Amino acid sequence: MMTSTTDLLKMALKKKTASEWARLYNLTPGTFTNAKTRGRLSPLLAGNIAIDLGENPDHWMAIAAIEAERESPLRDRLRATLQRIKS
Repeated sequence: MMTSTTDLLKMALKKKTASEWARLYNLTPGTFTNAKTRGRLSPLLAGNIAIDLGENPDHWMAIAAIEAERESPLRDRLRATLQRIKS
């Protein structure tokens, strides 16, 4: 089960190259390099990639938003709830 936006990014890069995704979204290929370096996608990018891969964009935008937050009990609670809903 995919649990992080890096999983979504890996799946996307199996379908198209970073340059192809960049052209599709009118971004620079560096956007994808930066996402790999940071270890997460923005909610906007995660949602759009999810749409194009036939995944649930709401789920992936929520995962991306949680990843952007610092560690806290509230963040952990939301992550646990999302995992329960997904399974």
